[in-house]
Order: sequence, then C-alpha cells, then structure tokens
Amino acid sequence: MKRFALVLIVLLGILNTGAFRKKDPEDIISSTGRRITVCNPIRYKNLTIFPLALSRGRDKKSIITFDRAFEKKYIEIMEKELGDVNTVILVNRSKYYVFILAGEVITGCKQDRMVSEDCLIPPHSGKIYLKVYCTEHGRWTAKSEKFATGGVTINPGMRKAAKESQSQGEVWAKVEEKRGEVGAAASPTSAYMDIVEDEKVKRDIKPYIDKFSNIPDIGGWNTVGVLAAVGDEIIVVDLFTNHKLFKKLWKKLIKSYALDAINRCSAGKLSKSDVREFLNELTDVDICTRNTDGTGDAYTIDGDSSFGTTLIFNEKIVHLDLFPREEC
Repeated sequence: MKRFALVLIVLLGILNTGAFRKKDPEDIISSTGRRITVCNPIRYKNLTIFPLALSRGRDKKSIITFDRAFEKKYIEIMEKELGDVNTVILVNRSKYYVFILAGEVITGCKQDRMVSEDCLIPPHSGKIYLKVYCTEHGRWTAKSEKFATGGVTINPGMRKAAKESQSQGEVWAKVEEKRGEVGAAASPTSAYMDIVEDEKVKRDIKPYIDKFSNIPDIGGWNTVGVLAAVGDEIIVVDLFTNHKLFKKLWKKLIKSYALDAINRCSAGKLSKSDVREFLNELTDVDICTRNTDGTGDAYTIDGDSSFGTTLIFNEKIVHLDLFPREEC
C-alpha cells in the first residue's frame, strides 16, 4: 500500500508540473525558429539557396514520400464518385505514414490536379477525401481509372497564391501566367505538366538543378530545409521534420525553385543576416487552425512581414513553409 501511495504521489507531481501537457503549437514553432542555423549560401545566377540546419529536436520518425508510396503501390488515388474538380479519393494500404507536400501534382483520370494542403496520411487509412486544385483547365475526359504521380511540385509562387487565395480560379490564372513567364509552348489543355515538360523549360532549369544538387548534404544530418531567394527577394522557406524526408523531396523542390528563377531579372542578393531576420519572425507569430485531410494538426502562420503554414504531428513539425508578404 505504501508503495502504491508513493507511485500515486509521483504521478500527481508529474501531472502538476505539466510533463504530460500537450505543447502549444506556438511554442513548437517559436522554439524551432530559434534553433535554426543558417548555413552559408550557394548561388547560381539569380537564385540563392541557404541551407537550414537543426541540431536538436529533429524527428526521427520514418515517413515515406508521395512518389515512394506510388512506386511501391502503397496508395491509390481515384476520382470521387461522378467526379469533383476539387476532391479526389485516396487510400493508403500500407503500414507507413505517407507525407504529401502541398502542390504535388497527380496526373491522369479526368484532369491533372495538385494537392491543396500538406497531408500526413496514416497507415491503413481507409478512404480519405483529399482536397485538390485542378492544374489542367482544358480537360474533363478520363485518361485513366486511377491517378499517377506527376513527379513534380508546383513552383513557390503558385503554392503561395493557392494558400493565400484558396481559389481555383487563381490557380488556373497562375498556370497561364507561369507559362508566359518561362516561354513554354501553348498547351491544348492548359496543363501545368506541359510547362515543366516543355523542352525549352527543361533546358533552362537544368543548370540550376545541377548546381544545387548536393544541398541536402551540406551540414549532414542536421540539414532539414532551405530558404530560397531570387535576387534579393525571398521566395520560400521549406523546413522538414528530418534530413531524410528533406533529401527525398529535394529534387522536386529545386525544380520548382528554378522555375521561379528562370527568365527573371532580379538584382541584389541576400545576406545571412537578412535571412536570420526573416526567420526570427517564427519566434513571434499568430496562428490559426487550418484544414488537413490526414492526421496531425495544420496551422496558418501570420507574422508581421510573412505568412505560411505548418503541419505538426506528435509535437514535431512535419513541414513548415514561409513566404514574404507582398509589400503595399
């Protein structure tokens, strides 16, 4: 009896100290912001990449990527009954968590789509109704019974616009705007995939991809993300739960960054202190709950001169992105 009473006292003491209390998402975000180390930049033409490292608090959970899940046939994605432009059905039949980055493109079925929000799909998920945007305005005829991965994610400018506006019309407008910016050939169905598969565009972005291919290896296992800038303009911060997930997504990410860099005449360049100042906004932000179709908790991040989103699972950031606000 005395032993039981002692155990009870210890447990009550732990509860009173808050050891089992769930961390506030603001604290998770601000703590992460303080712990980010900004590494020396790598530059090519007008694009600058600052690797970002976290020495503590990295999540070692094994999460597989969208492409890997498709490759292993762990997941299936199909049209909703009768078809719905902004919703598709996803099923994860595996024992793994699958991370889907907002903006990853799926192809086939009645039209190509992009996933609208970061999602962490749980193992053996059952049927999930996944929110998407159409990226192929000119087609509504079936190409296939199921979707395939497009192997790309949309450029940061479009990702930012989609998250800010939450408008299908804005996504279509940004697809056509990007086609004109990069000089891609006209597309019969106005498909985003036709931009990234355009031969001229592939030639233009290849030197960027080659130059920045080893970014995930700078800083070793502590490197979990980057800040990308065109000239002196920040285009995005992408930060992931661990090095492994970041490295697996890097090829997609650098292609998307390069797409926002080519054919842009941007003068100036950022310093490490400029980057540190921008990241410091994470230490004092307002947040509000955001939709996620998978597991975990999603939030919108509002800073004085930045906004973004984050997906948190088991008190760890799975992915965080941050964009500069447009100057008035």
